[in-house]
Amino acid sequence: MMGAFPLYAQTTIKGKVVDKETNAPIDNVSVYISNSSNGTRSDAAGNFTLTTRSQGQFELVFSMMGYTIKMVPVNTSQPIGFLNVALSSKSNDLPEVVLRTYIKDGWKVWGKQFLNQFIGSYPLSADCKILNPEVIHFQFKKLDSVLIAFANETILVENKKLGYLLHYDLSEFKYDFINGLIFFQGYPLFEDLKNSESKKVLKKRMEIYEGSVMHFMRSLYTNKLRENNFEIRQMVKTINIGGKPIIIDGNTKYDNSHKVSFELTSGLLSADSVAYGENENTAALFFKNFLQVTYTKKVPPPYYSRSYNTNSQGIVSEITLINKKPLFVYSNGTYYEPTSLLLSGYWGWSEKIGYLLPFDFTPVKYK
Repeated sequence: MMGAFPLYAQTTIKGKVVDKETNAPIDNVSVYISNSSNGTRSDAAGNFTLTTRSQGQFELVFSMMGYTIKMVPVNTSQPIGFLNVALSSKSNDLPEVVLRTYIKDGWKVWGKQFLNQFIGSYPLSADCKILNPEVIHFQFKKLDSVLIAFANETILVENKKLGYLLHYDLSEFKYDFINGLIFFQGYPLFEDLKNSESKKVLKKRMEIYEGSVMHFMRSLYTNKLRENNFEIRQMVKTINIGGKPIIIDGNTKYDNSHKVSFELTSGLLSADSVAYGENENTAALFFKNFLQVTYTKKVPPPYYSRSYNTNSQGIVSEITLINKKPLFVYSNGTYYEPTSLLLSGYWGWSEKIGYLLPFDFTPVKYK
């Protein structure tokens, strides 16, 4: 269905970064592939060169204090010419400045809630710390009961447990209290900490990887779900309104007062029943309703089992496609568009910043 990723393949990206208003070159701009450890900076003439082994489509991010973050989509299956990138000064972005009024002492009021939804609750948050919380601001929409967070600078997250300093450019954060839905999007760059080569850290990274969404997507791409201990089944979820069951999906509006019931409508499915080769570098994942995904080689941590009253023998998650369109999956586990995939169950709890790994992570067994 899909070929193996050639590890030796490399792509070199070159370009220049300038100020949109003055056309003057900007030096020291952070240029990086989102959700990777691969980045560089522009020189005094605004020029940059970045070599990557990432294949398929990914996001090239340009970040500089005082300028609006810019993302350029790059696809290695197509010719990549010299990139001329113009950054807009935030002082010229008047609508953003006017609209983004924020709560005074917002971190004191909402910081704990933000940490639980962004970093993750214990044990995801263990040994994980935001170094500059003062750059994060909050709005709360009482009518919709939605918490919004934004940051004027790059958020720095020190994750000693996984040996990373995460540079996170947050583009959007929303937490819907009524429906219990969390959505955040941004551009992370990973930098190794001094302890990154310790055996304890390397073992922890591998522990987090096994059973993760990244592990699942890589297994799907190579058509090795069962070999890698994943089981998938078709699922339908319903809520009862007026005595009638209503089938729900990722776009259905309901609140915590509605009891959600589910029914498995299939036995074990194979990878090629829900995915197909879009081209030589891309797999397409498509299904209706929900997929239940079980990773059979790991049990949920005790804290999760107690909090969500589950005693499953594997870690069980559900996924659905919000846009009802194929999700394009690449060999390193990246997928496009990421905002169209809704996670619930274990992944809805675990896929937070505290357990985040870069997509250039290489799994290695450690005893």
